[in-house]
Amino acid sequence: MNFGKVPINKFIYNLPIGDCILCPSIGEDAGVIEVNNKYLIVHSDPITETKGDAGFLSVAVACNDINMKGVKCKWVLTTILLSDISHLESIISGISEACNIIGCKVIGGHTEVTSGIDKDIVITTAMSSSNSFLNYNNVKPGMKVILVGSPAIEGTWILAKDYESILLQKGINKQVIESARRFKYDIIVENKALKVSQYAVVMHDATEGGIMQALFELAKASGYTVSVDLSKVKLRYETSVITKALGIDPFRLISSGAFIVVSEKADEIIGLLDEVYVLGEVRKGDPVLEVKGLGIFNEDFEEELVRFESGNISWR
Repeated sequence: MNFGKVPINKFIYNLPIGDCILCPSIGEDAGVIEVNNKYLIVHSDPITETKGDAGFLSVAVACNDINMKGVKCKWVLTTILLSDISHLESIISGISEACNIIGCKVIGGHTEVTSGIDKDIVITTAMSSSNSFLNYNNVKPGMKVILVGSPAIEGTWILAKDYESILLQKGINKQVIESARRFKYDIIVENKALKVSQYAVVMHDATEGGIMQALFELAKASGYTVSVDLSKVKLRYETSVITKALGIDPFRLISSGAFIVVSEKADEIIGLLDEVYVLGEVRKGDPVLEVKGLGIFNEDFEEELVRFESGNISWR
């Protein structure tokens, strides 16, 4: 059985989509509707691939997607499906911690102990309101494609947190593992995203499928060829060591904490933050991803964390 995110094109055409300014489609991080002359921006995401910190991660990644529209995350609703009631306190603590860092408020949700699941599932719906938002309609050929943040931040953190025994067995130093566990707070991108948004035409979160999937979705959403050179990216040391030891491609590993920006003002963005890489540009052509030295891609990428976990279930 295959696990992980289902490509949207397998089901989207069977849904009654409408009454939205920005409706569901490939590469869109949030939906947008108009209410009383303002835009309500909404996104929902589940956390299913981490053994701990599901509450924190659920709020963090859902709010990240709101931030991709260039706005602050204001409200969240959380649905908590527990495998065991004893896990509730840590999940609530994680939700509170993430909300306090981001500055958003919990306005509702649902909590239950659910039979038939072996790990907790936390689903967060994040929302904001704004007078404007970033839109793929404004992307044009010649604009630069920029990576903000390092590939595989989230995936490296999860591997260090949940698979210490395997990493130690592979000869990875305990200090490297501990350092990677501190990536947790780098997953939240709000401060970076709001700084960058003033120079961005569009932004896109790099989650399942990593940087490669995010770039591919950018091509599909914009309708243009996205041409990049990934050799320009410097991986964090911990990510390089851990992914190499496990045989994982860091560019296809879940990467919340990093995001793709399309902009005409790359120099301004470079001056704002560390870990900023100009990867390439948007070009006229078919909506495909063109990666220097690797080829042209027109299909979704397999998520490396899901692939790794499917072969190492007994370690969890």
